[in-house]
Amino acid sequence: MNNPLQAKTKSIGITDSPELIDLEKPEQGLELHLGSNVFRNTNGVIKLQGKEQVVLELQPDPFTLLLTMDFYDDQGTRIGHIRRNTLSAHSAARFTVTVKVGDETSPPSVAVTDLTTERTVFEACLIQKRKIRITVGHFNAHTGELVTVSPHYCRIGTGLTLFGNVAESRGGAATIG
Repeated sequence: MNNPLQAKTKSIGITDSPELIDLEKPEQGLELHLGSNVFRNTNGVIKLQGKEQVVLELQPDPFTLLLTMDFYDDQGTRIGHIRRNTLSAHSAARFTVTVKVGDETSPPSVAVTDLTTERTVFEACLIQKRKIRITVGHFNAHTGELVTVSPHYCRIGTGLTLFGNVAESRGGAATIG
C-alpha cells in the first residue's frame, strides 16, 4: 500500500454478524397532485403566496383523509376555518364538509361545499398509498386572489398558472406563488 490515504479494509461475511438487523425505512412524504402539477415528498402542507393555507393528512384508523384549511373572501378577510375535517363555529353556517372513509374498495376523500353558492370549493382524494389528488379547487388565497384547480392546471389570480410541473419538496411544503 503506497497511498497513505488508502486504508486497509476487511470484508465481513454474513456469518461474522451474530444477527441481522432489519431496519424499517421511514415513510416517505406525501405526493400532492394539483391539476397536472406534482409536488413530491411534501409534509402535506400547501403554501399559497407565502402563507400555509391547506394541510392534508392521512389518518390510519379509520382510514381518512384529514383537511385543515382557511377560507378567505375576495378582500382577503378570513371567512372560514376547517381543522381536521371539523368546521369552526363561525364556519358552520357557510360551509359543509363531506368525508368519505376509505376501505378495501374505495379510497378516502374529503370535499368542502360553500352553502351560499352551492359550489364545491375544495375536493381531494387518495389515489395511491401516499398520493393525494386535489380534484377541485375554487377558493381565495389570503391575498384575496382566486385559486382555481382543475384536472389540467392550478391558477392563482390572473398572473400565475401552473401546468405539468414536477417539484421535489424535500419534506417541506408544496409552495405556489
